[in-house]
Amino acid sequence: MLSTRNINIKTTALGLLAGAMFAGCYRDLGNYDYKDVNQIKVDSLQGVKDVYQYDTLHVTPYFSATQDTTVLQQQYRYTCEWYAATPSSTVFRLDTTRVLNTRINLAVGTYKLIFRMKDKVSGNIYTFSQGGLNVVSGTYEGWLVFSDVNGAARLDMVNFLTNNPPAVTKDILAASPDLPKKLTGPKDVAYMYSSTNGNTVPPPGHGTTTAADKEWIYICTDQGAWKLRNDDMTTKWQWNTAHEFVTKDSASFHPDFVGSGGSGIHPSYIYLYDGQGNVYERLNYMYYGNPVNIVSGESKRFKAAPFIGRQFKMTVNGALVLFDTEKRRFLRYSPNAGQCVAPATDPVYMPYFNYNNVNMDLVWMRSTPFNTLTYAVLKAADNSRWLAVFDISTTNVQDKFVKLTGTDIDKATHFAIDKNSGTLFYAVGSRVYATSKDYPDQTYMVLDAGQEEVTLLEQHVFWASKYMDVSPTNRGNYLMVGTYSAANGNGTLTGYYPADFVNSHATLTKTERFTGFGKIKAISYRERF
Repeated sequence: MLSTRNINIKTTALGLLAGAMFAGCYRDLGNYDYKDVNQIKVDSLQGVKDVYQYDTLHVTPYFSATQDTTVLQQQYRYTCEWYAATPSSTVFRLDTTRVLNTRINLAVGTYKLIFRMKDKVSGNIYTFSQGGLNVVSGTYEGWLVFSDVNGAARLDMVNFLTNNPPAVTKDILAASPDLPKKLTGPKDVAYMYSSTNGNTVPPPGHGTTTAADKEWIYICTDQGAWKLRNDDMTTKWQWNTAHEFVTKDSASFHPDFVGSGGSGIHPSYIYLYDGQGNVYERLNYMYYGNPVNIVSGESKRFKAAPFIGRQFKMTVNGALVLFDTEKRRFLRYSPNAGQCVAPATDPVYMPYFNYNNVNMDLVWMRSTPFNTLTYAVLKAADNSRWLAVFDISTTNVQDKFVKLTGTDIDKATHFAIDKNSGTLFYAVGSRVYATSKDYPDQTYMVLDAGQEEVTLLEQHVFWASKYMDVSPTNRGNYLMVGTYSAANGNGTLTGYYPADFVNSHATLTKTERFTGFGKIKAISYRERF
């Protein structure tokens, strides 16, 4: 089980306190005997070097006295303070205890650690400082895990740090005081990357755009959505997603997701689903415009389902797939078009079902790079489930339309598509099953989590080419499964490598496992290129 790293530094070298101290002895000009003064010494805090940002720094100073050591046990008579100071003398208070045991929410950089102690009886103030406190990034690369912890939304990160074992950094959002004090209702987290265009509206602090603006992380909750810096995962009120619109009110604007709901998107465009049936497009990282969920030639906007189908890393000319929940039809949206179009009615392109009148409700939809197809699970009037597989992003080709007959398929709560084989995975309670568009009458149970509930199924879409090969050790191929134990309130994220469906029935091989989360609602991955 991985947990937040605790940096324990117990120093041993002794040194005198720098600051106000009594001299070793004193005398005046009268005829008096000399009198020794009780000297207090503290060790030098040497060894304080590196701490990961958002981890706990623990420092225990050791004291000595030249005469009366009992005063050191009288903790009531002392007040203590710890500070961190930057080279430019900006000072941050860390704690007010004798032993430092505090979470480090400081920005990455080099600091001087300062200890200050006041004797309330004598009035003496002792100060000691030690340089060389280096706060290093604890959010370098890894899984972003957004979960519900006793009703609160918490963002954690599994960090894969160079030459170190993976570690879980807990509660990253605590470093952003502008967020609501109890952020609730986690919906989605999404990492965004662009090699060329900066996500410039709004830039950090509405100031000068920097290279950091090419990578952002978005979080969506039932209290609003924000974008985080990619380096330290912090945000501020200016970065509420409502401010990426011209006329949105941040108090009432609570999007469901930013991006494409898991499908790959071109970096010149960002899409947002507002949770009320509207899809917005942001062009070249400028402001969002009007909702695009309107069909050419129609006056009324349709209510879109909360899914966007789009091929992995589709070029700017590649279209999105949206679903009209009212007329129950699949629609095509081309980037920068401003409105959707209905697919052609030519029966050559519709041998299995009518795009413009599916006559079923959409349960789930995702596009996959395996065969550039979109997979849609649909619910018929008799409560049966159907799988439609097609491509209307560049053509109107239909591949399959089959009835799904797997175990408890009508009770499935989560779905995922394997990018290498097209296997459809679905979860029911604590179990995960696998089936295929080509063999819909064959279903295999591939995972039984026992008393734990499956809360997430996802094969994440990566951008960097190093995650793209088919090696079993490559995270781009993992089926990530989130499970939750109600008995102890613990959530676990496990990666599995799926075998081929035809030859090995999509058997899952465990690759990595991380625990200590809440009920996992969404994941993403902070990449390094």
